[in-house]
Amino acid sequence: MSIAVFGIVGMLAIFTFIEQMEDVSNNYKLVNVGQFVLYSLPRMFHGAIPFSALIGCIAGLGLLANSSELTVMRSAGVSTWAISWGAIKPALVLVGLGLFVGEYILPDFERIARNDRTRAMSDENEITPEFGFWYREGNIYMHFDEVGQSGLLEGISHFYFRDGKHRELAKTMFAERAVFHDMDGEDDYWLLEKVIVTEINGDNSVSEKITSLQWHTNLTPEILSSEILVQPDRMSIRELGYKIDYLRGEGLNSSKFELGFWRKVLQPFATVGLVFVAISFVFGPLREATTGMRVVTGLVIGIIFKFVQDLLSPASLVFGFPPAIASLIPIVVCFLVGYMLMRRAN
Repeated sequence: MSIAVFGIVGMLAIFTFIEQMEDVSNNYKLVNVGQFVLYSLPRMFHGAIPFSALIGCIAGLGLLANSSELTVMRSAGVSTWAISWGAIKPALVLVGLGLFVGEYILPDFERIARNDRTRAMSDENEITPEFGFWYREGNIYMHFDEVGQSGLLEGISHFYFRDGKHRELAKTMFAERAVFHDMDGEDDYWLLEKVIVTEINGDNSVSEKITSLQWHTNLTPEILSSEILVQPDRMSIRELGYKIDYLRGEGLNSSKFELGFWRKVLQPFATVGLVFVAISFVFGPLREATTGMRVVTGLVIGIIFKFVQDLLSPASLVFGFPPAIASLIPIVVCFLVGYMLMRRAN
């Protein structure tokens, strides 16, 4: 399994390096490409764990089968289930390491990788999507024309709505730019410049121009960059749980983050399920196969598993069934296939 991890991560690192070479421009040079690949290694490792466990288990048990050691063990009274547990235990160690990396290392490294890449590739040091960025905080809907990575916003629009059934617009606020002032975690604020505040009361409105205005909010440059650059499946379980609770509290759709949450929570079960399939294949259809054939079979199973996962994930968002179901289906199929093959082998 360890050899499979190094092999898969090494292959992904080479492919990522080649892919990033196509984007070399402006300040994004060869050194930056190398740094991006280096910071992406935790993500590659975390994603490779289920498939490394699958291939490593098939190859390792296959070597025992080729030398008839599995036959000797079973003749000595060791059950296939006991042998299976022996193969699953190292996978659990790998799973534990993956959980640690995914929770405490991957999110920070991914933010650094994406932020540095975007900063180097952008002439204006900004990370804004094509049509700006929308954000909501309570009854305030915000839109930013440009989001910089150094605590700078351009074209800020705030829309304040009243509580109630119809949620009428109560006030708007527009500012040309905003600069974040970090006060060591206490009373941090954005300083809005060239502000126009419009109070709306029925058919009447009153506007006021203000040179500068302090805006106190939980929104920080780090949160903004994470929202824009970091995908849900690359956040920690803790961050995803917080984000889901926030979106639900605001009455917003959290399906995308729920999908990322369940995929990360259920990854250990996916790893064990794939290892179980590998064990059942060695005792069943691949009992007399060569090592090369077993490795190829492991790759095919891994590709099919990944394909089903990637197919069900957007399907759950489109058709509206629970993201947990989308993540569970391929895992349950693995356990069912493995159980049936093990029963037949016994």
